[in-house]
Amino acid sequence: MAADDAPQSLNNIDKLEKLTRRRIGIDYSEHEADGKFNDQSASPLFSLLPRELRDLIWAFATAPFEDPTAPFEENAYYYRPGHTAHLKTDTTLLRTCRRIWLEANAFPMLQAEHSFYYDRAAPDKRDPQWMGQLTAHNRQNFGQLHLFVQMFKIEGLTAGTGMLRNYFLKTLPVPGDFQPRVFHVTLRHTDWWNWESDEALCLEDGWVEAMLNSPDLRSTQIFKLELETLDYKEDQLMSIVDRIKQFESEEFHTHVIDGKEVKTKFVLADEEQKTYTWEGPASLDNKTWDTYEGKGTLKYHVVTLTWRLRFPELPRAFVPQLRRAPRIRAPDVHSEISDMNKSGRRTPLDSLYVAYEPAGGRTTSTGWNVARLRWRPAQAMQRYQLMQRVGKKVRQISCRQAELGEEVQRRRFGELSGAVLAKRWEAQWRGEGSLLKFVG
Repeated sequence: MAADDAPQSLNNIDKLEKLTRRRIGIDYSEHEADGKFNDQSASPLFSLLPRELRDLIWAFATAPFEDPTAPFEENAYYYRPGHTAHLKTDTTLLRTCRRIWLEANAFPMLQAEHSFYYDRAAPDKRDPQWMGQLTAHNRQNFGQLHLFVQMFKIEGLTAGTGMLRNYFLKTLPVPGDFQPRVFHVTLRHTDWWNWESDEALCLEDGWVEAMLNSPDLRSTQIFKLELETLDYKEDQLMSIVDRIKQFESEEFHTHVIDGKEVKTKFVLADEEQKTYTWEGPASLDNKTWDTYEGKGTLKYHVVTLTWRLRFPELPRAFVPQLRRAPRIRAPDVHSEISDMNKSGRRTPLDSLYVAYEPAGGRTTSTGWNVARLRWRPAQAMQRYQLMQRVGKKVRQISCRQAELGEEVQRRRFGELSGAVLAKRWEAQWRGEGSLLKFVG
């Protein structure tokens, strides 16, 4: 396919998805694509090298790197080791042949580092809109999620379900939509409270415990916390690090192994504590700060702590294959217009009658209790107006029920016609040996 044809092809796929009401995907493994690719038996790459060595080649060829043609400004807030330029992944290899595509297509996402910033973001930042558009395949192979966050934004975090996820996704939760293999949090020198006035380091560390105990990270293998400050504050930083190192996550039943629920917890890997230093300009964001007057460079001291998810009862268990998707119940779209008194529960209409329902009322054919009232013009007019309002509400509900019924019929017709069209395209793709398929 020529490069100029790509936009038109994408438009055609969008149109077909709307007509069939199903998403179009692609086969991602040799098993799924059986008979649709050349096994390349004449190539030494496939006939002589084992799969393990080929995987190393695919990983090396698709590893992310800093693009030398898109450098960052050295005095930008987001400039630091590993982030001196746009992060880029070269996927040219995946377009050479189907056999390589099928073996290597997961590697770019597995190895990529996706950075979110709150705030002072780099130009290559990700955002919730990007996150929400990922395919199920990309979500499954999501590699490293790197969060650069200021204290004012993170200190209110709690360990409630979805609290951490909401930093990255604004869509309704679906099973498996947030499961990074590595979750990396960095506090830069400029993310601490009152760094501008060079005040002593202060960390309200409840949010760190909240992350360790967050249900949103129980499909994550590694949690990293990176703390950066200036070299002359190393002692202050190490005091905070020593305190945080005492944290242990709670144990929760989060996975199922052999039909049995098992517990997980994050365990600090002491041997993986890393320290490094680096230097940068004293002017930050093209500004001169009084605190650093007379200094040509700033020397930074960085400490990284690493926790790994473990199964206390099964120390050799491996996380990704054991993920358990949360059960999420879809909302009942008919709950607002349920039949009156259908299940003995009060509906919105009941509230109109309750205040006027006497203890000794009689039952009419409609099933409602009506008061035995003496004839009084004012009361009669009030009751007449009330019944008018109730009748109007009933008519509104009846119209809404009719509209919903019509919408359901229209949707069913669309689904049936879409299913017929989808079968025709599936037959065509099978005849062409295409890797395309309908996935939902």
